[in-house]
Amino acid sequence: MKAKHFWSFFTMFRDLFIRISPVSFSRKKYGYAFLVHAREISDIYRKYPFLRIFPKAFVAGIAKRMWPVVISKVTGLRSKKTGEEVQGLVIGVIITAQQMMEDRELALKKIIDSATLAKKMGVEIVGLGGLMSSLSKGGLDIVDQVDINVTTGHAYTAFTVASNVFKMTETFGFSKENMKVAIVGASGSVGSTTGQLLAREGYKNIHLVEVARKTDRLTPVIETLKKVGPGVKVTKDSDMNSIKDADIIVTATNAPDAVVNSNHLKKGAIIVDDAQPSDVAPEVLDNYDVLVLEAGAVHTPGVDNHFNFGLKDKYDNFCCMCEIMVLAANEWKGNYVVNRADLPLIDSIIEMSEGLGFELSKPQNFKEIISEEHLKNIQKIINQR
Repeated sequence: MKAKHFWSFFTMFRDLFIRISPVSFSRKKYGYAFLVHAREISDIYRKYPFLRIFPKAFVAGIAKRMWPVVISKVTGLRSKKTGEEVQGLVIGVIITAQQMMEDRELALKKIIDSATLAKKMGVEIVGLGGLMSSLSKGGLDIVDQVDINVTTGHAYTAFTVASNVFKMTETFGFSKENMKVAIVGASGSVGSTTGQLLAREGYKNIHLVEVARKTDRLTPVIETLKKVGPGVKVTKDSDMNSIKDADIIVTATNAPDAVVNSNHLKKGAIIVDDAQPSDVAPEVLDNYDVLVLEAGAVHTPGVDNHFNFGLKDKYDNFCCMCEIMVLAANEWKGNYVVNRADLPLIDSIIEMSEGLGFELSKPQNFKEIISEEHLKNIQKIINQR
């Protein structure tokens, strides 16, 4: 076994010992931790490449029995008050999104265990990635069980998603009054608050999509959008085909599998995909006549997570992780976003992020950096309408 593989194997048991130990291991104080889970088996291989020699079914079985582990340390973040480095941790739950949705009780146990590990390592506040928030009632289940502060990441995420829509509107010359924006997963914390940011910014045609069993949750969302954006036209549906005429589609569901395929899209459609795992079917990425953007990619100069999350720059990080980093840089005390975000929390996190140099990453998706040729092809399709 290679030395790095042996070290990975050793640290698995080290992290188990730390979590179950009656004492705290806080000699080195970490300013924050970001809690994540595997999106699919390939993410487990990123941490433990030696597992590739085993069948996927075997690895999936191991994953269900694994405990949370430290994935990496995060370096380079600086306190806005002192200028000193604030180091963080990425702590991972080694099960996939599909496994979490199939066994929510097991998923919640692992989420709480990951927060406990963070606490034992001297962390006072954790951020939630992927499905962690939706499967812990927006962090409420964590604060009930572990003496640690929580933020869901939804405030900075909504800001980042909306910023991508703003950028694409400007890039392709859309009119906020005439274009149609669809939000898939519109009743969720990110989807609903993104809609509020768009309505406040003057977008007049917003279409909300939610699964049939959740469409009743859209009623208060629609009422809020109309208060935030006077004159906005809001429609709703549970049929994915209803996004066929949308110019920009925001996807923000907690579905473990893709919900958007090429049949749902018109030529020139732009998808701002915030879901982890992705809401967009793989074949859509190969469709040169549509554009899929990773909505959560933020460039964080100098801040290195020392792990390959699949983003395209060493200093790119996910927006939900950026929220916990912004709070740590501002030495925030207490919970931030628990359960749901709102506009005041979003405006506050935007203000706190000023001076850190965080900005939207280069246009990218899980497959590639978006080329100039691809952008020009989308612009040509839009111009020909």
